[in-house]
Amino acid sequence: MKIAPKSSGINAEYGHPCNAVPYSRFKPDNWEYTDGCRIESAFRRYFHRAHYTQTEPSHEIVVCHANVIRYFICRAIQNPPEGWLRISLANGSITEVVIEPNGDVFVSGIGDKGYMPTEMITFT
Repeated sequence: MKIAPKSSGINAEYGHPCNAVPYSRFKPDNWEYTDGCRIESAFRRYFHRAHYTQTEPSHEIVVCHANVIRYFICRAIQNPPEGWLRISLANGSITEVVIEPNGDVFVSGIGDKGYMPTEMITFT
């Protein structure tokens, strides 16, 4: 299932980024060789310090599956990525990660769903 690949410029389909801790029984075929590499590549493309010549803030909007966002959060704050299943995100929620020019990383919101009517909030 591809989700808005043109909006983000990445192959943002569902993926299993790495082994989960605690253990997860769900493991698609060949996930170690395809999903993990693809998701890590997307992380490195979008989560980095600004170029030293950049003077204005920049913003990237990435629309993708919650598994990918969970992995990005773990990697951005330098937590073990194996903890990605410990984060719960609603469908359509908003997560904001701020990377300062000096490399400091802040997660200022995870899974914000306050803009949605209660009856529309779902988790899958």
